[in-house]
Amino acid sequence: MNKPQYTPPTDVKSVLNLLKRPKTAIVTGGMPYANGPLHLGHMAGAIIPPDIMARYMRMLIGKQNVLFVSGNDDHGSTSEASAFKAGIPVREFIDQIHDKQVQTVTRYSISYDIFSGTSQPDCYPTHKEVCQDFMQRLWDNKMLEKKITKQWYDPKISRFLQDRNVTGKCPNPNCANTSAYSDSCEVCGTQYDPSELINPKSSLSDATPELRDTAHLWLDMWKVSDQLTDWIKTKQNKWRKGVFNEVFETVQPAFQFDNTHEPAFKEMRTTLPKHKSRYAPGKKVVVQFENLNDYATGKKALEDKSIACEALDGWAHRSITRDVTWGIPVPEGIDPEMKGKTLYVWPDSLIAPISFTRVALAKQGRDPKEWERFWKDPEARIFQFLGQDNVYFYVLMQGAMWIGVRGSDTQDYTMTDVYSVFHLMVNGEKMSKSTGNYYTGDQLTEEMGYHPDQLRYFLSTLSLAEKQSNFDFETFKERNKFLAGPLNAAIEKPIAAVHSKFGGVVPNGKLLEKAEKETMKIVQMYVKNMEKADHITLLGQIENYARLINSFFVQYKPHDDRHDETERADGLYSCFYILKNLMIMLHPFVPETMDKVRVSLNLPESIFSIDELGQAIPAGHAIGQKGQYFPAVEGSSEE
Repeated sequence: MNKPQYTPPTDVKSVLNLLKRPKTAIVTGGMPYANGPLHLGHMAGAIIPPDIMARYMRMLIGKQNVLFVSGNDDHGSTSEASAFKAGIPVREFIDQIHDKQVQTVTRYSISYDIFSGTSQPDCYPTHKEVCQDFMQRLWDNKMLEKKITKQWYDPKISRFLQDRNVTGKCPNPNCANTSAYSDSCEVCGTQYDPSELINPKSSLSDATPELRDTAHLWLDMWKVSDQLTDWIKTKQNKWRKGVFNEVFETVQPAFQFDNTHEPAFKEMRTTLPKHKSRYAPGKKVVVQFENLNDYATGKKALEDKSIACEALDGWAHRSITRDVTWGIPVPEGIDPEMKGKTLYVWPDSLIAPISFTRVALAKQGRDPKEWERFWKDPEARIFQFLGQDNVYFYVLMQGAMWIGVRGSDTQDYTMTDVYSVFHLMVNGEKMSKSTGNYYTGDQLTEEMGYHPDQLRYFLSTLSLAEKQSNFDFETFKERNKFLAGPLNAAIEKPIAAVHSKFGGVVPNGKLLEKAEKETMKIVQMYVKNMEKADHITLLGQIENYARLINSFFVQYKPHDDRHDETERADGLYSCFYILKNLMIMLHPFVPETMDKVRVSLNLPESIFSIDELGQAIPAGHAIGQKGQYFPAVEGSSEE
């Protein structure tokens, strides 16, 4: 059968008709720990971008089909240790932090359907049920293995210590760091066995810790590496390049051998299954295959030639339990040695959005079973926003868990789409509390007096999706001049002119060809880039689109009744057409300000819909009064 011939869209409506719309959408971001205020890095990576996506998805498929869920990552050693140091109960410590974070996200108009926490009373019972179901299914499906390992123990306070609660002298002889963590040094980047740390000290009691045996459950991702590979392949031209390359390179099975065997390897490589090879540190050669069968065949072939091969499977084996009291208990039926153990905070946080979804639906009075429509329908979409350094967990660990719990009695979980960002720098340097090069979201609004929409907009213009980006106050001020100048002018001029010259109602004009043409171009770009969460280039083009209003005022002079009446009416009618489109497109980025524009245009809240793009405000529609939009900035001008 011949494929139907592609017909290029000819107007905005035909552009929108080509859109693929999911049935439902879950949007979430990397969860902040309940151990301090939300800083600019949180806002730029895991809070504002998912809010933009959630608002866009509501415009695309309707509010009832979208859930934006998040909360605090409450469990694990971070919260427990922070509360211990503060000398107050964990529950009290977390609640204090949570309340402050809720105030911050509210101030920034973050449109969560729920912002809870994994230990919060409204969420914990559901979260415990979901997490324990995951653990039990992983165990039943032979995805978990019990292992005995050595771990630091503080004899003074009678508790096992997590890696970051033990510091000492880095074992690298070329490094002088005396505050290296248990298994890695942040100064020189060396990773090592905890037993190699020199002069270890407990950061909780200053005692000298001891290495003791402890049993834990380990997730075996190697077993599902073929399924992970097949899934990740489908994302090659859809995910950000950095995300795809990192996980695809990691997940393909590989081994290494000493380069002394390279001549023998070269002689036999044509007989091996399809593979890639490369040199690696330590005078090693790495050989990577496309699947586990090819890997096993290749490894056996080399070992048959007496070439010792070391599996590069460290990524695939991760402990998912901890000796921490503050967490989700391992189900009692799994193994007697797991009594008192809790789920590691990373898998806990990966599962949390499912629990938040169920709690959010219950709070909305909806059917509790409806969560499966969001998480298990093949036509559902899951959007997750996070920092680049957490891609491993959100793709490989979460993907392995989603695959690993599959069973004949349940529908599969929908695999997620991941959007990562690089670190946000401030004034050209890495954010640091100790040096004072660090800002919270509240500092910029409460202490410095900036409007949240100014920050939302500026953070959206940074290229964090591609590289480390800088929050520079001079550039920020220049961007605010644009908002206060040309963008405010684009909003205010039509409203002022319609009241001074046209009796406060949209004139009976016709749409200018340039307005129609430019709108189709920007809408095409808008839907494509919003789907990819690629905002920097898009906002530049939206700014150019807004300048059309100012150019129409120069050319058609709707505010000047000495000019041709028909041209003035056409010009102003077209300006309101552009302004409505502009308001809808910018709403996900600067919602509070665009809602003020909506009120001035005397339009209902339902106007924030993708299908309203390209639909003119009808002639005769009464326009409300001009309001205050973006804050005035010294030195701003209309152009």
